[in-house]
Amino acid sequence: FEVPSDVFTIFGFARSWAVDPVALEQRYDSLSRAFREKSAARGADREKLDAAIRAVDAARRMLLDPLERAQYLLKAYGGSEREKPLRKREFQSEVMEFNQSLAKAREAGDAARVASAVLEAEEKLASAIVAAGQSFTRMERSLVEELGAAADALAEARFWRHKVDELRAGLG
Repeated sequence: FEVPSDVFTIFGFARSWAVDPVALEQRYDSLSRAFREKSAARGADREKLDAAIRAVDAARRMLLDPLERAQYLLKAYGGSEREKPLRKREFQSEVMEFNQSLAKAREAGDAARVASAVLEAEEKLASAIVAAGQSFTRMERSLVEELGAAADALAEARFWRHKVDELRAGLG
């Protein structure tokens, strides 16, 4: 009943922004069936099984929620969350204008403008999540490319080390 601590590993995925929800659900169903088959466990085994089930459920929810997944990836890649973006003035101005417009709509009892503000906020949320996803995707591509370059360089270094050892052995 040991469950890996990495939410991607639980489902056999590589750590990545891109998560196939269909594959995730298939793997979740498979794990759920395996847990149901072990549902007769008693005592300490039952506690471990229940903890494993909770961990798998939490991992599934995290991977399906793009904001939660982004927060997890940020920490996993060594980043840390910020209370506000570094582009403070621009962001603060945007928030101030939004809040002023919303306050006016509420004061006027204008339900349509309040509903419009909700839609605008939802669009801003979606846009920010897309931007985070694009950043993770670019970083992952760059990481893959850099790992490939490092692997190529390492292969060359191994070849040349072998060649140097071979030549030195012939010298003396």
